[in-house]
Parts: sequence; structure tokens; C-alpha cells
Amino acid sequence: MKKFIRFTGMAIVLMLLLSIALPANMYAASAVTVDWNTAYQTIDGFGVSEAFHQSNNIALLGEAKQNEIYDLLFSTTNGAGFSIFRSILGDGGTWGNATDGPNRTMQPSETTWDWTASNDDQIPMIKAIQSTYGIKNILYTVWSPPAWMKTTGSVARGSLKTDKYQAYATYLAEHIKNYKSKFGIDITHIGISNEPDLETAYSSCTWTAAQFKTFMSNYLVPTFDREGITAKVIVGEKMTCSESLAIDSLNDAVAVKRTDIVGCHNYGSTYVPFPTTKAKGKGIWQTEISDMNGNDITITDGLKWSREIHDFMTVTQGNAWNYWWGACYKTYNGEGLIQMDMNSKTYKVAKRLYTIGQYARFIRPGWQRISATANPVSGIYVTAYKDPSTGNFAIVAMNNSSAGQSVTYTLNGFSPSSVTPFTTSATQNLAEGAKIAVSGSSFTGTIAANSITTFVGSTGSSQEIYGDVNGDRVVDALDFALVKQYLTGQISTFPSQDGIRLADVNRDSSVDALDLAILKKYLLGEIITLPVN
Repeated sequence: MKKFIRFTGMAIVLMLLLSIALPANMYAASAVTVDWNTAYQTIDGFGVSEAFHQSNNIALLGEAKQNEIYDLLFSTTNGAGFSIFRSILGDGGTWGNATDGPNRTMQPSETTWDWTASNDDQIPMIKAIQSTYGIKNILYTVWSPPAWMKTTGSVARGSLKTDKYQAYATYLAEHIKNYKSKFGIDITHIGISNEPDLETAYSSCTWTAAQFKTFMSNYLVPTFDREGITAKVIVGEKMTCSESLAIDSLNDAVAVKRTDIVGCHNYGSTYVPFPTTKAKGKGIWQTEISDMNGNDITITDGLKWSREIHDFMTVTQGNAWNYWWGACYKTYNGEGLIQMDMNSKTYKVAKRLYTIGQYARFIRPGWQRISATANPVSGIYVTAYKDPSTGNFAIVAMNNSSAGQSVTYTLNGFSPSSVTPFTTSATQNLAEGAKIAVSGSSFTGTIAANSITTFVGSTGSSQEIYGDVNGDRVVDALDFALVKQYLTGQISTFPSQDGIRLADVNRDSSVDALDLAILKKYLLGEIITLPVN
């Protein structure tokens, strides 16, 4: 007994000595497993807005600073790399001023249209970022219809008159058609109401879930079908993270046809799943969030926003995440990523631009989130993404603790030769680090305290897509028809050299009715991914 006690005492002393000898920032390596073949949602992008004349405010800083701000927001080499631009559909309201207010409306009365480009001061910025940075996703959201459509006779407060439902559907369709024909701008997404659960003294319009369903099923769907409108429709955009205002439309056989995306904001709420939206195979966009309190431009605030994105991607499993203003005239709160002093014609950049850029720059539209150990140790949060068409990938690891952490990443289903880290910390802004060799399908990277790192790399070759039996890089009805013809003996091979192998979508070494059934479910939206090689 005495011998056992002496041994135990010595062990305790040794443990204490070791704990004293180790630096405070040294930890045993944590383990993260990334699985290439377990894919979740497709990413549509990350975005910002310059609504309420902020696009014009940027221009007022002069061409040099304007171009600097554009680069900070949209460049994938010098900036955050945002890929979505959210605009306001002008309503002609009289509140506000030239620094912060609504745009003029293109339909000042029921019988008058005025397609004057200067009615919308966002147009020059949209055209510039499209030509320079290739921004394709252009979202226009309605804060309020024109006053003549409203119950209040004003863009402030009130709701859409029921006898103006058709006029409003036509109003949306005409904007989409005429922005393309007259201004050369393809409105790819249209949001039919911003924060319909909030009534304000500025542009706003309240809606209920039942009103959305009636408008969608009886007016918008037939109008868009008749006019050949292909822009995706965003329904909801509630102040909080919720699908509740879109539920009735999702459950209606007609309205659901054009309820393409359920939108939400995340003011004063937490991210939650959208089960009905997912069940219907629809997209989820968080279209606006910011901090209207004090303007913290430090890394502490920056990491708060990177954690927001992590939760949105893993809990809600959404497709697009948008901050509110990219650059704005307000220097006293966090509504903007960049704060412009309109008197001195200068600007400051908050750390949140760079921490959000750790996602936005590298995770491009069309990428997919793939499986990764989300929280391997306290303070560490990880997500991973891939481009199935090129083999490129990004692993985003955030450390919001006060100690550095070594993390080992095991890569299942892919084995690149190396990864390159990009880091934002108190002293770094998307800074590129030295390449890290991948050995035996794993690598180890150190994440400094209070920082975020994105590890980017490539598998070195294009990925083959199971189900793509004709080799055109997409799985569609043509592939389904070819597999069906193969199973019925009408053809004995496929256009793609590896078509027979790629037709085996469940990878059981046999092309059979099960593979055809899986393809059918994929094309109907019942499942969202097929394996890639």
C-alpha cells in the first residue's frame, strides 16, 4: 500500500511539472475528418448591398477610392470576393435624403412607366462590378411597392391593397424584363418583400403567410409563367431566422412552383433548421444581417461574424449568406463592413470584412459543403467545401479562444499534394501563408488564438460526376434517358468513355434499376447530391 501511495504521489508531481513546463498556447493536436463524398447543400454565394444611395456615396469618394472599395468587396485576389449584390427596387418614397433614402420608382402611377436609368443609382455600380469581377447573382428586393398600391397611400407602413395584387405581379415582371432590355442587367433573383413582419416609418410593407400564398398562387405564378420570367423568387425575408412566412406558399401546389428560395434575416435570433423548405427542395438565403450597435472593427467582432456563417452553414444548411451594407456612410455602428467619412472622403475597413472573406473569397457559387468535424475541441469551428467540377476545395477553421491550437486534418476520398493557408487575425488580413504538404491524405495546421484560417487546394484534376453518362459535366434528363435505354437494351454503351462506370451511381458494381431510381430522385429534387469520383 505504501509503495502504491509513493508512486501515485510521484505521478502527480510529474504531471504538475509537465503542466508548468508546457507553454500556455501548446495543445495536443485535435482531429478533423473531411469527407469528399459526403456532400450537403450547394452554395449560391455570399453578398452585400449598397441600397439607399450607398452606391452613390461610394462614387462621391472619387474614382480612385471607389475602385479600392470595389476591390475590397468583390476581388477574389485583393478583397473579400463577394459574389451576390443585393439592391432595392425603387419605390419613389419621399422620406430620407440623398445620403440615405429610397430610389425613385419606375412606375410613379398605375398608368405611367418611367424607364429612366437615373431613377436607380445602383445601376452604374452593378454594371461596373459585373464587367470587372464577373458578378452574376443580382438580387433586387422590394421594401415597399409604390405608394399608389398601398393601403396607407405611402411607402411607409401599411400593406399591399388586395385589388393591386395583379398590378404588383406585373410590376415585378416588367422590372425584370426592362432591366434586361433597357439597362443590360439580368435580375437573377427577386425578393418580393423585405422584412414583411416589420412596419416602419421608412419603406416597408407587411405581409402574412396567407397573403403571400394568395399572391403567389393567384397572381405571381401565372404572370411569371405567361411572361417567361426565369428569375428566382425569394419569399419571406423575415427579420429573424425562420421559414414561417413562407410555409403556406411551400405547402400550396401552385405557389410552391415559384417559391424558389425562402429568405430570412437574423436580427435578434439564432440559426435554426428549415425542415419544410428542405423537404420541398428549395433554397435558403440569409439576405441581411448587421450590427446596429457600436462599431467594433476589431478581430473580436470579426470572429463573431465568421461564427455566424459557420452556424448558418451547419445548422440551417443554407445556400447564401449576405451582410447588409458593404460600404456605408455610417461610422458609428456596424451596419457596414467599410465605413466612409463623407466629409474627409476617407474610409476604414472593419475586420469583419476579412473574416467573412475567409468564406466568400474561396467558396464560390456552385460549390458544395462537404462533411467535416464541426467542433473538434472547444473554441475551434470547422466547415469544408468543394467544387465538384474542378476538384478545388476549401477548409475553413476558426479559433475564437485565447490559445493557439494544432489541428490534424484527415482527408477521406481525396489526397492533394498540398494546401495553402490564408489567415485573418488581429495583425493579418487574408494573409497567404506557406504551403503545407499533405502526407498520407492528412496534414496538420496551427490556428493561432483569435484567428480564422482557410486552407485551399486542389485534387489536381477534374472530378468525374456519377450519373453524367454523356460527359457534359451535368446530370440531367438526357443522362436519365440514356441509362433507361441501356437497361432496356436499346443501347449497349454510353457517349462518355467511362459512362458505364459512372452510371453505377450507388457504386455497387452493377448498373441496374436502383441506379435509375436514384437518378430519378435526384432530378426530382428528392435528393440533392450524387457521388463524385
